[in-house]
Amino acid sequence: MSDQQDNINVPVPPALHVEKEIPLDTRLLSEAVIELNISRKNVGIYPPGHIQITKSIDRAYEILQKLFEIRSEMTFGVAKDTLLVGQDYLDRKNPVYRDFALSMNQQSIASVTFIRGLEKNELVEFHRIITTKPEDIVSAGGINKVMGESGISHVRIQAIDYGSFHVTEEQEIFKSQGKGGPSTGERADKSTAGRGLWQEFVTHLTAGRLPTTAGEGVSMTEVEQIDPAELARLLNERWLDSTSALQSYDQIISEHVRVRAEKKQLSQEQSTTLSNLNMLLKDLHPELRKQFLSVAFRRISTHTKAIGVEDLLGGFPDDIVIDMLNQASAEGKEISPTLTGLLGKLTRAHAQSVHSSQDAERGNEGTRGEDLASSILPEHMEKLFDREKYEEYVSDDYQSTLKRLSETAGFLAERIPVDEYAKTLEDDYLDFQIGRVLIAFMEENIDEEDYREFGRKLVTLIPEFLKTGNFVLLLDILETIRQQVREKPTENLRAMAADCLKIFSDPSFIDQSRHAFDGWARTKGREASNFLYALGPSMIPGLMDLYAIDTTPGGRRVLFDLLCRFGQDVVREAIRRLRDPRTHYVRNLVMLIRWAGTPAAIPSIKFLLNNQDVKVRIEVLTALLKFKDPEAPQLLRETIHSQDPDVVSQAVFLAGQFRLAETVNDLLALIKRVILFESDYTVNEEIIKALGEIGDPRAIGDLERLARARTLYPQRRLKMQQLLFASLGRYPVESLTGLIQIGERSGDDTIRKSCKKLMERDITE
Repeated sequence: MSDQQDNINVPVPPALHVEKEIPLDTRLLSEAVIELNISRKNVGIYPPGHIQITKSIDRAYEILQKLFEIRSEMTFGVAKDTLLVGQDYLDRKNPVYRDFALSMNQQSIASVTFIRGLEKNELVEFHRIITTKPEDIVSAGGINKVMGESGISHVRIQAIDYGSFHVTEEQEIFKSQGKGGPSTGERADKSTAGRGLWQEFVTHLTAGRLPTTAGEGVSMTEVEQIDPAELARLLNERWLDSTSALQSYDQIISEHVRVRAEKKQLSQEQSTTLSNLNMLLKDLHPELRKQFLSVAFRRISTHTKAIGVEDLLGGFPDDIVIDMLNQASAEGKEISPTLTGLLGKLTRAHAQSVHSSQDAERGNEGTRGEDLASSILPEHMEKLFDREKYEEYVSDDYQSTLKRLSETAGFLAERIPVDEYAKTLEDDYLDFQIGRVLIAFMEENIDEEDYREFGRKLVTLIPEFLKTGNFVLLLDILETIRQQVREKPTENLRAMAADCLKIFSDPSFIDQSRHAFDGWARTKGREASNFLYALGPSMIPGLMDLYAIDTTPGGRRVLFDLLCRFGQDVVREAIRRLRDPRTHYVRNLVMLIRWAGTPAAIPSIKFLLNNQDVKVRIEVLTALLKFKDPEAPQLLRETIHSQDPDVVSQAVFLAGQFRLAETVNDLLALIKRVILFESDYTVNEEIIKALGEIGDPRAIGDLERLARARTLYPQRRLKMQQLLFASLGRYPVESLTGLIQIGERSGDDTIRKSCKKLMERDITE
């Protein structure tokens, strides 16, 4: 019986309706997000009333109903591209979770709550709203107003109100000093001097993205706790928007340049902020750090002629300056002679510093820094960074110089993450980037000839995307082109999009997709399933052939789940194959019908009750019980009295699983009252479990006798009695008086605890 619990053949027992919030099943939660995201996309892609909308809404609705059995409300928080449930973040790497989160975020939704009683039409209307263009939502008065006027009563949203986020010092609102005059923050204690700009920078990034204090904004205390290293981590892990960070950084550097141009001294506040930003840069991911360095170089390089370069770069550590110039050179940007002269000075200064501190350790090697310093003259550096000479000059000397400079000065605080960069050279990553670029071009307002060329290249690459397992990209391409078939502004462009779409229905591509799914199922099963499902019912015959290969009950879970998503389409195909000679395949087909079908399938499977294979007959009986066939209870009663012990065991389990009171007397007749073998206890335990699921008081007398029994194998008997008292939760409390008295006199703590719970339930009721 324990093996059955891990088998796909055994459904999860229905959740109890309790007021206390209980943990959600991870798989159920995942399915809910997936189906919500699919139905959202289908509502956005297909016209109202389309069969794909109906199917996907039905599935999403069914999953939500299962969630509502556990909780009356289900809330998903949104932090840009991340979903939260309670205090827990769902897998940030899951592309479906990210897609659903981003769809909420672009509509300025901070959380969405689905409430028990939700109707399908409400779900459709909600999806219709969130797939509307954000600018249309804004012009209609904002997401709150649109939702309020929609009539949706069982979906509640919390919108992001960016205007409500501010920095607070207790009850005092801290505002930055702007054109309107001095800020309120100037009234703060002098101990906060030098922190205002940094606070503003942090607050601007965290507004709407990090939890706020009592809904009143991010307090100054909280802001000060976010030091540069922590902020760098948040940016590296994409908790915060790097674009906003770059914009704010640009503004601060621009202000720094302006102050220097006016020959003014930096205030303590500005110096502190610049220092914090420098520390921030050192902890950023290399790619993100390059973007910040490019911003700084762009602002600084335009003023080097008017301002003394050393004054201009005051406040920037030497290593930041070196990296800034290094990055600019890597991007092929022209670097002024003034800046190249500064680089020469820095080289000599650092070489001397390193020489003085390391000469004792390195001996004669200490002269290397001096040689390096003398070898880099301003005129050489000017030529080195001359854009026209860049390609021919940069090759060996330049790279060697920068490498030696970095090693000598000790500027590289950490090694480049080679493994991380190596991944970007792998085929699937490169394919992904190429595909993204092509589909992005096709989404733009381009002329017909360009669209045709991009489409041709994309279609050529699509089979390669299958080989490299880029299913997320393929799904995006498929849905985008489908949308373009409907929405491109001219008939010719729509026709071209339709031509691109033909590859997805080509029989050879369908076959390739099935093979790709089979090959990637272990590592990318969910992504592959989403793509194959989007391809539509044309995938079913090939997948059903694949389903026939596995002889285990239910086959591979990822394939079984994918087939179930096709609903009635897969049921019709399964019914068509029921006369297959392979008994394991027929059994799995019936299992598929049971999970994906409806009572309408009953006439098509009943003939299998006469199948020679007992596993097939049991599976058919299970399906009939699920579909509530009127003849099923009697068939189960007959099966309980089978001469095959294994068949009896499965029938007892089904009686408890479907809670059939009609079988109580049949189950009681199977109880082993005289214990001769230790295995007799196993039989009784199976019956006790089934009776406990049914909870019929007719079983109480026999249970009392088992509870008082003094039979062989005392340790095994105690285990059975513990199970007996633990199974009493569904029986009417008033029928349990005798059993509770027996249990209270027991010397076993486990039994007494079970009795205590039963009495507490009695008091509550």
